[in-house]
Amino acid sequence: MVIKSALNSNEKNFIDFVHACVKYCANGNIEEAFSILDKPVSPDRHHWSPEDIKEIIFDHFDDGKQPVISSPDSVEETIRKDIFTYDDGFGSGVEYDLPLNGAVSDFMLMFDFIKVRGQILIILDDCYLM
Repeated sequence: MVIKSALNSNEKNFIDFVHACVKYCANGNIEEAFSILDKPVSPDRHHWSPEDIKEIIFDHFDDGKQPVISSPDSVEETIRKDIFTYDDGFGSGVEYDLPLNGAVSDFMLMFDFIKVRGQILIILDDCYLM
């Protein structure tokens, strides 16, 4: 299980969290992985669900099939893992390649790690094609 409570403001912890979350999804636990994510702070931001991810990645390989999220540990290519700190000082963002069908795909996950009232909220902000 992905453990959210162990997070602190260490950037490596943020990347490790996203890695563990993707790995958890790859192991067939997408619902549980999404259940520990927070809702967006701003009401005008989309709240991503497992169904949204399944819909957006469908037919990605032009084969009319639903691709399978793969463990980041099982792909041979290098997974891009970029982290940056927001200018307002209230958090960080992580961009992370989404591995599908055993390979790095063109999809990028964008996670926000936002500090709010002494807690770190973890929000899947976007899933988009590079």
